[in-house]
Amino acid sequence: MRNSNYTMDDIAQELGLSKSTVSRALSNSGRISLATRQKVQSFAEEHGFKPNLVARALVSQKTFNIAAVLPFEATALQMMFFHECLSGIVTKASSQGYSVLVCMTKPGNVDILKSAVENRKIDSVILTQLKHNDENVKLLKKSDVPFVVIGFGAGKEAIHVDSRMKENCADFTIECVSKLKRGSRVLFVCGSLDVEANYNRLSGFFSAMESDVLEEKSLRYAVCTDSKDMTDGVSFCDWSLILCSDDVVCMRLLDILREKKIKIGVDVKIASFHDSVLLESCVPPITALRVDAFALGEKSSELALKVSNGEECETMNYVDCSFMMRSSI
Repeated sequence: MRNSNYTMDDIAQELGLSKSTVSRALSNSGRISLATRQKVQSFAEEHGFKPNLVARALVSQKTFNIAAVLPFEATALQMMFFHECLSGIVTKASSQGYSVLVCMTKPGNVDILKSAVENRKIDSVILTQLKHNDENVKLLKKSDVPFVVIGFGAGKEAIHVDSRMKENCADFTIECVSKLKRGSRVLFVCGSLDVEANYNRLSGFFSAMESDVLEEKSLRYAVCTDSKDMTDGVSFCDWSLILCSDDVVCMRLLDILREKKIKIGVDVKIASFHDSVLLESCVPPITALRVDAFALGEKSSELALKVSNGEECETMNYVDCSFMMRSSI
């Protein structure tokens, strides 16, 4: 029978436990047995008891908030990765009674996150995009607020959640290039190398193109390291395959190709190192490396909650990805 008027004292009396033991069981903290923890939590759920978060915060000195740091441009509709990632973060955090504070940042400006850290509004932080020499990482390393990074490159001691970006981009490149004739030309169009994910994608591309696996194909290749230069002197008719660093860069390229009346999959093959529904719904649909952004967010949130409670976590954590081979190749 559910009784919304149950208190922690009532649960302790019903189960023959101390109030402190009940409190620790409900907050997943303290040294108590798994059996006792499950017994208390099952009883609380059965009787509709929900601990008062304000009281919990006062007792534990926690805010029950985690911060998700997103780049300012993530508000754009086409930046679907960040929307999916944030959804995973919120889903996991809310299931554990936590709220998510979204901090939108611009390059070189950490004021919003700095305010949240200094005013102790958060228990931990998730960085959804890592920049080269990231100012957010520098701020957090100086503070006592634990953090989790989506991607790779924040140092050996930082906790990362990654999709094995470099390795998978190398394997994906080899898979795409295997469709080409001997002597073909390959162009990689990359977003800003200030973003560590793009640097890792570029490293994966180079690793593939310089590997023994592709040596017999005698391929020629080049890199356009600033996608904004695509309309300035890049002749797309000269390439057999164009690889894009992500879906946003790829959509920009597709617009240029259509304007120049270059047929995708016929005149030039196209693929992307990051997939989205936009690429899947193109005509023809674009071959892409699919990374589960929701899973990245969910896993990073799980780890952020653990480090908030002082638990030790592996520094490298991974989610799966897959190759979506479509008719653009």
